[in-house]
Amino acid sequence: MTDTVISRVLVRKNALSRGASGARNKQDERSKKEQVIAANLDTIFIVCGLDRDFNLRRIERYLTLVYNCDLNPVVILTKADIHQDPEACVGEVEAVAMGVPVHLVSASDDTCLAPLEPYLSPGRTTAMVGSSGVGKSTLVNRLYGENVQLTRSTSIHMGKGRHTTTTRDLIVMPQGGMVIDNPGIREIAFWELDGGIEAAFPEIEKFALGCRFANCSHTHEPGCRVIEAVAEGEIPRNRVENYLKMKRELEYLSNRRHKSADRVEKERWKEVALQVKAIKKRR
Repeated sequence: MTDTVISRVLVRKNALSRGASGARNKQDERSKKEQVIAANLDTIFIVCGLDRDFNLRRIERYLTLVYNCDLNPVVILTKADIHQDPEACVGEVEAVAMGVPVHLVSASDDTCLAPLEPYLSPGRTTAMVGSSGVGKSTLVNRLYGENVQLTRSTSIHMGKGRHTTTTRDLIVMPQGGMVIDNPGIREIAFWELDGGIEAAFPEIEKFALGCRFANCSHTHEPGCRVIEAVAEGEIPRNRVENYLKMKRELEYLSNRRHKSADRVEKERWKEVALQVKAIKKRR
C-alpha cells in the first residue's frame, strides 16, 4: 500500500446543501445540521420522470433549493416516451421554472441527448438530483455510451422506476466533464438562505411590490396585489400556497440561526465574565 499525504485542501467555490434528512419532518431538527450533496458545481440537473413522479410543486422546491445555493438549475424530464403529451409537460414546467432550460429525454430517441452534451464539456461538473426511480443512473449510462451505473426495471405494481442508487458517485464522462449521480432525495429540506425564493418565484415577488402594506403576508390583507392576482387568474393558487409555505420555512430557519448566534455570543461573554471574576479573586 502506497503512503499518501494530503498536502493542501482547496477552498470549494460552491456547494449544494440541504438540511439533514431523517429528522421525521421536525423543522427544528433539520435546521441543526447541514448535509452537503456535492461541491464545485457548474450545473444541477433536476431530474423528473413523466410518470407518477411528475410534480410541479416539487420542481419549485428543487429550484428554490438550487437557487439558495447560488447554482444553475436545468430541468430534465425523463420517460417522455410513456407520456401521451410530453410537450405539454414541458410547457407546464417552463411556466414555473422561468428562464430555466427544460429538456425532454426519451428512452426510444437518442437525439434528445444531444442538447445535454454542452453540460458535459471538459472542466465542467454536473450533479443530478431527483426522486428515486426517475432514471438518473439510466441517463448517466446513455450519456456515457455504456453501462457504468446499476439500474433496475420499472415496477409494474407501482408504475414507476425503482430505487437503485445508494451511493454518491463521481463519474468522469467521455465528453471530458464529470457527473455526480446521487441517491434519490425524499426530503428537500433547506439549509442555505441566499435569495432562492425570490429567484424561483419572480412573478409573485413582482406582484408583492404592489401590496398596500410592506409586511403583507399575502393571506388576508386588504390591498394585497398577490391575492388580487390569484383571483384574476394571473397566478395559480397552488403556486402561491407553495411559495408561502417555503417562505415560512426559510423565515423559521433564519430566525433559528439568529437565535443560535445570539445564544453563542451570550455564552461567550459569560465565559469571559467568569475568567475576569477568577482573575480578580487571585488578586
